[in-house]
Amino acid sequence: MGYKNFGLAIYCTAPFLNRISIDELKNGLKFFQRYLHVDKVYLETHRGKDDVSKEKMINFKNFFESEGIKVAGGITTTIDSLDDPVHDLRIFHTFCYSKDSLKKRLQEIVEYTASLFDEIILDDFYFTSCSCEGCIKSKGDKSWQEYRLNLMTEVSQKYVVDPAKRVNPKVNMIIKYPNWIESYHENGYNPETQKDIFDGIYVGTETRDPKYTQQDLPRYLSYYLMRWFENVKPGKNKGGWFDSFECNLNQYLEQAYLTLFAKAKEITLFDFNSLRNTVYIPPLGFELERLDNILSLLGDPMGVRVYHPFHSNGEDHLVDYLGMVGIPFEPSPYFSFQESPIFITETSCGDRDILNKMKKALISGNTIIITSGVLRRLRGKGIEEFTSIRYTDRKVNIDFFAIDSAMIGFTKYVHSQEVLFPVLEYYTNSSWPMVVGIKGERNFPILLKDFYGSGKLYILNVPDNFSHIYNLPVEVLNEIRKIFMEKIGIYFEGESKISLFLYNNNYAIVESFLPHRSEITLRFKDKSTKILLNPNGFKLINLSE
Repeated sequence: MGYKNFGLAIYCTAPFLNRISIDELKNGLKFFQRYLHVDKVYLETHRGKDDVSKEKMINFKNFFESEGIKVAGGITTTIDSLDDPVHDLRIFHTFCYSKDSLKKRLQEIVEYTASLFDEIILDDFYFTSCSCEGCIKSKGDKSWQEYRLNLMTEVSQKYVVDPAKRVNPKVNMIIKYPNWIESYHENGYNPETQKDIFDGIYVGTETRDPKYTQQDLPRYLSYYLMRWFENVKPGKNKGGWFDSFECNLNQYLEQAYLTLFAKAKEITLFDFNSLRNTVYIPPLGFELERLDNILSLLGDPMGVRVYHPFHSNGEDHLVDYLGMVGIPFEPSPYFSFQESPIFITETSCGDRDILNKMKKALISGNTIIITSGVLRRLRGKGIEEFTSIRYTDRKVNIDFFAIDSAMIGFTKYVHSQEVLFPVLEYYTNSSWPMVVGIKGERNFPILLKDFYGSGKLYILNVPDNFSHIYNLPVEVLNEIRKIFMEKIGIYFEGESKISLFLYNNNYAIVESFLPHRSEITLRFKDKSTKILLNPNGFKLINLSE
């Protein structure tokens, strides 16, 4: 019997399938089935220089189906052949989509795969960063972003989905997006158009470690990205996919927690070969059973609305760092005038109409929180309508903070490690500082408040190194949480690297990413409760009790 609240799939790559026998596959599957309820496998037909023959694929397909496991196809759009002598000039050997012979080759791979399967997923190498002479000529005067977004929209329809459906009208085509959302538009990933071309979306929720890997992927991103794609086109987000690469055991399990806290319908483990007979699977099996029981109790996720429009970036992953200090977020590519509060970051400024939307929301009584990056991005463009606060190009190191304003002073002073902040200026009594940093004989605003129309506007000064948010004193973090959660009515007091997940039926989850035990005070509905958290663990909380 499978899990009640999600499906579980395992991905098998083409190189692996080309060298394994049915007997080896059978033994590997027994290992997984000892600990997991496996519902589905994805069998890859192509990756790089590997193509799996029809005879082999049918044998593998028949084997898994005889075990009661659903089978779907997979394609990784990388190439390593004599037809493409410059593939070494592209990161990960992705296809060049300005080259007709490679577009034809892609179509052939898709048609072959569609002849075998009723569901096909594209692994997250379905992008282009190619800047060969052919691409430069095809791009012309367009920016790389505009060229690649249009190109991959055309390729998706003309060379992937349409050919697949001509071969197999029943086929469901799924596009898996990678975890680097801030770079989609530069590499041709276009969720805005592809959501209506493909039958489903899948999300890469691999986060690993932002300190020791090439990609800056804070762990909260596994949750954030799942929720953003759920709001791209509700109901079309099919699941989350993660791997064990560069992960210790705790980090591996965290990917599962965060993917499922976001209410993924399915999780895919990448991949069969790298996970069989490893230490990752037994504890994962134990945790999935526990998570399945917890998910039965949870409503829909909720949190502070983040406006993250398509094809936008700026203050990349700032929201994920704030998510790691206890602010729950619900991101969307669409601006909502019904939500309050609304968090506006520099990424939100990718919408050229952002100032008009802010004005309408504030006049109608909404609360908006913006960042110092928004002040920088929009200075001289109209942000001055809402606040006297100005971004300057000066910086200051802060290790001493004042909070809890009273009359024209403060009642609490706390020390921390040094944190580098932009210097913000404002007109006294036109804008009001709530938290300041002290250096020498003056103070510098960290959290400020303004009023506009019937609404409130808060401005959060963000450290130059977002991870230094973790170094802020607990008392400062508590004030920031309180402001973000003012309208929602719940927040906690405690250390950084603890996340809060809220659901619309009075349940919450608190997860610690700390290597030691910790205690927080959860404040809600005019009451408070102390919660003890184990290292790298989480707790379910019923807010009705």
